[in-house]
Amino acid sequence: MYISIYTSIIVFSGILISSTRCEALSRREITSYLLNASRYDANIVPDFDEEFPTNVTIQITIHDMHSISEAKMEYSIDVYLRMWWRDPRLDFTANTTSDTKLELDSKNTDNVWQPDIFFPNEKRAYVHTVTSTNKLMHIFRNGTVVYSVRLSLSLGCTMLLQYYPFDSQQCSIDIQSFGYTNDNIKLHWHERQGIITDHLEMPQFTLLEDEIVTNDYEYRYSATGTFSALKANLVMTRKVGFYFLQVFVPSILLVVLSWVSFWVDPNAVPARVSLGVTCVLTMTTQSSGIRQSLPPVSYVKAIDIWMFVCLLFVFAALLEFAYVNVLQRAKSKKTTRSEVSNEENDMKPFNKSGTDGQTAAKRADMISRVLFPLSFFLFLVIFFCVCGFAPHPKPDQ
Repeated sequence: MYISIYTSIIVFSGILISSTRCEALSRREITSYLLNASRYDANIVPDFDEEFPTNVTIQITIHDMHSISEAKMEYSIDVYLRMWWRDPRLDFTANTTSDTKLELDSKNTDNVWQPDIFFPNEKRAYVHTVTSTNKLMHIFRNGTVVYSVRLSLSLGCTMLLQYYPFDSQQCSIDIQSFGYTNDNIKLHWHERQGIITDHLEMPQFTLLEDEIVTNDYEYRYSATGTFSALKANLVMTRKVGFYFLQVFVPSILLVVLSWVSFWVDPNAVPARVSLGVTCVLTMTTQSSGIRQSLPPVSYVKAIDIWMFVCLLFVFAALLEFAYVNVLQRAKSKKTTRSEVSNEENDMKPFNKSGTDGQTAAKRADMISRVLFPLSFFLFLVIFFCVCGFAPHPKPDQ
């Protein structure tokens, strides 16, 4: 009896000593124990032997958006990618009660299993490494892992430019598991999904938080199976201030400048010809510069209609002078009766015909002074009402 009581005391004392030692473990010892290769394999999914997949919660925060290229059909963003998942193998609740989490160095993050997600519409991407690799990993007591990384991504975006530059574009951020099917990994958006930061500013577009649509979906491959995926649709509205200052206002001034020839005397042929040709060449150069920044799409854009009509008005002003000049010369060269031999009788019809030519030319210029501005003003009203200020359909969300 005494022997059994003595044995019980020794066992109980051992348990107390062991418990005291466990509570006194340092963070380094806990980390070494949890990530020991003999008990933890970073190449296996946490719930690999279970009948349910590992739930991975994802959050993306865009803190900078730049280099939106219509010609390349892509846009570049700097993001913080954060992921949460629970790995029961990393549960250290029984080991300590004082520390709530372990903070791993970026060099040790590869020793912990991580979801193999990728961006299907990615063209270029890299992880920031200045001054060290921008990675963060925290392990909580219940085995929950928080992983954060700073990325720069160049993502493809198919843009519809029919209303350019009064357009709105929808570009997506696609996330998908690459190697694990739905049987092993299930992706979810974070319940507090914050896509953009408050200070996000773009020179060409406006991106609003309430226009962002996030959803979960599955992508099925016939050969490999069904994979969990996420999508965030970013609807960006283009700012037109730059185009008013650099495109529309100069074009309007060139068209108005071409009308100056209507007030120049029809006999000043060099002045009117040089003015008309200069306006045509300038408008052609401006149109060519705009096309260089856009892709060679097969459909007609709003900016194409604008540049074509402005060039048409400038060219029509040049043709108007050609018509006035021909009209003046035709009436001035009106043949007189060759049978009249008296010099005085021959001069009267010539002078009268010359007066008729000048009058007809001036009358054509006077009509053009009214007809051209009214026609161009009507075009401005129709163009900006249809393309600029009227609500046009946004990309499907």
